[in-house]
Amino acid sequence: MADQCFLVPGKTCCYGIVMKMSRCDVTNTYADLHRDEYTAYAIVCGVVGIAALVGCVHKLYSVHRCKGSPIQKQVYTLLIVASVTFIARAVDPMSYDFIYPPVVSGLISDVCTASLYSVLILSVAFWARIVIRPTDLESAEIPIRASTALGLFLTWFVFACVRPLYLLPTWDDDAAPERIYRSWHILIQYSMAPVLLFLISTLAVIFGIRIHRRLKSIREMHERSAAIASLREHALKANPTVVRSESADELPPRVLFTSSSSSMEDRFVLTRDSRILKVLVLMAILSAVVIVAQIYVLVDFVERGCMLQREYNCSSLQAPSQGKPTGGSVGDRVCELPFPFPMLPLTQILGIVVMYWSFRKTRPLTKEAVTEEIFLNPTNIQVDHGAARTTSALSLVSSASGRFV
Repeated sequence: MADQCFLVPGKTCCYGIVMKMSRCDVTNTYADLHRDEYTAYAIVCGVVGIAALVGCVHKLYSVHRCKGSPIQKQVYTLLIVASVTFIARAVDPMSYDFIYPPVVSGLISDVCTASLYSVLILSVAFWARIVIRPTDLESAEIPIRASTALGLFLTWFVFACVRPLYLLPTWDDDAAPERIYRSWHILIQYSMAPVLLFLISTLAVIFGIRIHRRLKSIREMHERSAAIASLREHALKANPTVVRSESADELPPRVLFTSSSSSMEDRFVLTRDSRILKVLVLMAILSAVVIVAQIYVLVDFVERGCMLQREYNCSSLQAPSQGKPTGGSVGDRVCELPFPFPMLPLTQILGIVVMYWSFRKTRPLTKEAVTEEIFLNPTNIQVDHGAARTTSALSLVSSASGRFV
């Protein structure tokens, strides 16, 4: 005789088990209702997780080898955690196969979401330090750190603590055994998560736009400097015997731009300020999609009486019969549990891809070098063996942030 699992003996099966003929056989699971879809879902989670893990580990190794910025090390460490959660959930993504308890499968997914939220929070803190003037950075450092710590605390409390705190304790109440079906933690999580994400993404857009505007002005200054230097180059070539003026703003007569280096530098800086705009657009779109999805889940949950009604109907003897009884027995009911579209895992995958792409470039520069170049010396003309080279803070911002722009 097959083993059975009851939450309430003779009344309610454990989560993941379909009640049939008043029995709760552990071999009769939710996953059996959609075996092909559920197996494919688990395989995709495993493949995506392995691919993401390999890519993030390789990138983190490159960051350490090339002495990349600390923000990159933090970001790729969190992305590794997010990738591992996909591998872990491949065993039983939604606890439909009665392998993971629902608190475990849910917590695995929540840790992934919390990791991605943390990447956004760290990015906002990094951008805030860039847009603040160096003279004001010392006074702003404490508020930035406090805000970052508060954001990380709220994120991990909402996603890593709320579910276990609700599901694990055995409170002394009649509904305690069936608490999984009355998942009030969903109400708490999906009412706080959209607000938190909205605040984080809004700050990211505000700081990102300020950096974009600053980079755009630096690029325009660079183009003007390059144009002036090019005119002087042609003038010197046309009349090399001209006597140099002693004016303080006159460039030395040996300043020469080679065509190859000039064109390469121009190509390097022309689109640098637009890259951060692409990142901002991707982040804004992805955040909007996630917020809409979270609000939809919240509204749907409330409309169902703050209860996992379909799962409860499949696992409870007292649930109303679905359709006409089959097999000539009142206890043999039809379980209507449609396979849900994995919207949350899809947005998590997209989040990993976007964050990986945003920080993909590795250069050993620090935030201090970036802020100094942006605010104190935006465009320099360096003379090197008779050839002038324009160095823009545009490239420094991109480098220190790990190609975040």
